[in-house]
This record gives sequence, structure tokens and C-alpha cells, in this order.
Amino acid sequence: MKLLISADMEGISGIVAWEQTTPGQIEYARGRRLMMGDVNAAVNGAFEGGADEVVVSDAHGDARNLLLEELDPRARLNSGSPSPFSMLQSLDDTPAPNALLLLGYHALSGTRKGVLDHTWSDERIRAVFLNDQLVGEIGLNAALAGAYGVPVVALTGDQHTCAEGQDLLGPALEIAVVKSATGRYAAQCLPLPEARERICEAAARGLLRLREGRAPAPLVVSLPVRLAVEFVFTQHVDRAFLLPGAERPGGTRLEYTAPDMLTAHRAFRAMVALARD
Repeated sequence: MKLLISADMEGISGIVAWEQTTPGQIEYARGRRLMMGDVNAAVNGAFEGGADEVVVSDAHGDARNLLLEELDPRARLNSGSPSPFSMLQSLDDTPAPNALLLLGYHALSGTRKGVLDHTWSDERIRAVFLNDQLVGEIGLNAALAGAYGVPVVALTGDQHTCAEGQDLLGPALEIAVVKSATGRYAAQCLPLPEARERICEAAARGLLRLREGRAPAPLVVSLPVRLAVEFVFTQHVDRAFLLPGAERPGGTRLEYTAPDMLTAHRAFRAMVALARD
């Protein structure tokens, strides 16, 4: 059994501020250590849960946050950006992953009291819709994985992130709440040993559910996929509208119809890249 771990940073144990997630900031080195601890806990749980192979995709920023020399040697690491599948690099590997774990994720943009809530780009994106359903990075990545028949079996982050995941994928999704958010830049954080134990257990239980046929079904969106993106400012749309096939029904909104989820995902990433200030 092969598990793909997509490791973001904002939902990592102890993370509450952008300075902990941003290269060049004084707290970034500490943030990386916190991230490594959570990732290794998930890797350990995966093998305890019966995984034969684990691949970790660094899914934050430029994807150069995780330190290979500190990674559990039983796992392999996808590092660097851009890559074809971004946060889910290795989704199309041979052999393909059997399951996906979303580690250190955060709630979608606009979530009340969600730690560092945003959707892909805090500066550019206000909201994203797939077939008229509001989604964040959990939904975007779950839908992309679902197009390849891969289910999300576990999720870690604050309580709002985990609730978002279960609302979307169902109560069979294993969760590890590692901090209780009290504001966008504040949370009551669990002691690290307890947080890592929760992560390890969620990973193991998620794979056990998969083996027993009790895991969430892959998230499959109906085709064609109607993608809609609400940007923060009109200048972002001025640039993103350069994407062929995009439609602009409003000042800050772009829409795009894709034949499949992979094309929708790539169109979204292209919009975000074009919209850079």
C-alpha cells in the first residue's frame, strides 16, 4: 500500500504566524523544525497502519521547506517548484498512491478564527468554486486526487480545518486536531508529543479504514468542471484574464469550463501565476 502525504505548513503543530512559514523571517527555521516533526509522525503512523511505501510532497510555498536529511529514511520526498501536480506531486506515479493524507492544512479563506486561513494565495484569491461549491485547498486537492481514484484518508490542522474536511468528505475521514484556533494568528497549541501522537494515530487509522473498506470515497466532481475564482483586486483579474478560455462575468471574478479536473486544476494554477503583482 502506497501513501502520498501532502505537507502544507500553516496547519502544523505550533504554527500561528506567517513569520513561522516564510523563508527569510526570523522564526522560519523554527517553523521548519515543527513541520519536520509532524511529517515524521505521519510517516511513522503510515507504516504502523500497513503502508509499504510513503512519498511526501512538500506542499508549502516554493516546496523547499522540508529537510531531506531530517526526514524518516523510509519515506521519499518531492521538493521544489513548480511541479506538474503541485501540492500533490506523485499523484500520477507508477505505481500510483492508494491514499492521500493532507498534513498541516489550513481552513479556506474567510473562515472565522481559522489559523492563517486562506485559499492558495492570501494576497490574490478571495474564493474558489468547483461546480458552484465553495472550496479551499482541501477541496481542490481532494477533487484532483479523486480524478485519479485516490481517496483522502486523513487530515491534520486546527479544528476548523478538520471540520471543513469532514463536511466535504464525510465523518469517515480521520482527523488530528493539533491546535484549537482562537483567532487568525492565535491558537491553543497541544504539547508537541501529544500532537504528534494524534497525527501518527490518524495516519494509521486512515489506512486501516482503507484496508477494511471504510475510508471516504474519492471526491469525484461532475464533468465538465465549472471553475470560478474570486480575486482580491481587479488588477489581479486584468492579468489572469490572459488565460485563453477564461470568462470575466464581473470585476473580480473569472470563470473557466474544463473537460476534466486536471485541466481545471492547471487552469486555476495558471490564473494565480498570471495574477502576480
